[in-house]
Amino acid sequence: MTRQKRDQGLEINLRENHVPSVSVVIPTYNRATTLPRAIKSVLSQDYTDLELIIVDDASSDDTAEVLSRFEDPRLRVILHDHNKGFAGALNTGGYAARGDVIAFQDSDDEWLHGKLSRQMQELSAAPDDCVCVYCIKIVYGRDPDYVRGKRRIVCVPGPEIEEVSGDMRLALARTNFVSTQTIVCRKDAFLRAKGFDERLYNSVDWDFASRLATLGSFAFVDEPLVNTYIQKDSISTLSRKAPYSQLIISNKLKRSGIPATVQADRWARLGITMGRLGYPRRGETLIRASLAARPLVAKSWGRLFLNRLKRFRSTH
Repeated sequence: MTRQKRDQGLEINLRENHVPSVSVVIPTYNRATTLPRAIKSVLSQDYTDLELIIVDDASSDDTAEVLSRFEDPRLRVILHDHNKGFAGALNTGGYAARGDVIAFQDSDDEWLHGKLSRQMQELSAAPDDCVCVYCIKIVYGRDPDYVRGKRRIVCVPGPEIEEVSGDMRLALARTNFVSTQTIVCRKDAFLRAKGFDERLYNSVDWDFASRLATLGSFAFVDEPLVNTYIQKDSISTLSRKAPYSQLIISNKLKRSGIPATVQADRWARLGITMGRLGYPRRGETLIRASLAARPLVAKSWGRLFLNRLKRFRSTH
């Protein structure tokens, strides 16, 4: 392959049997138009001792042709012969990683320059029990209420999130604000967490981060280092299947000992979502569970009323 630059990182990676410090995993499925931006944003990082693993999840578009244009020796491509889904592709890349540290990127998003070096510095300075470093991402295409739309921009995590480092078990049980493209984690932590749950259709990142949090502490880089772009086919926009993934995660959190009071507000929000999707009875069950845990929250009583109104209208 053609050597584009002769800097130290690339020279090291050209040596036979070199094991990179960091393995970056990009799962992709039919994202030929956005994939080049994601790849370039990784390969242009000033932290160069890395390998980039692209997992093509049985794409049917021009992904293969797009990948053939890249000649960087740090690039590895793994092909699935059938579609295994987002979590399955992440696991393929994660288990194939050779580095002691794994980072993840989405095929439609963009790392900002210096992202990896900044997070690796933070990981080196972190306590021995630190399993993960994450950062702020800028989300283009939706507002804080997760409504898609042009020119809607939000930072995640936002200022409303107060617990951003250390023991993150309770903070992540309340809401999801750590996503795969912001994560740098130790490979041994990935293995101990047993990778990503392939039963989940979305909220894969939330589940993974929640399980990482049971293994050790998190460090946080309070800087926006990732640009994310919401597409029509983005996992986070395909909401009809979302509640079922969240129910699985909620049950996991409950079994792990997370108090019901911590999850109560999210159960109420999920109940409203179930009602909007045409499942008001299931929605009411969730809202009632929320009220049982926190009966003095007026907002949950309002949600129960709205859900019952939805049921009434659907039967009359």
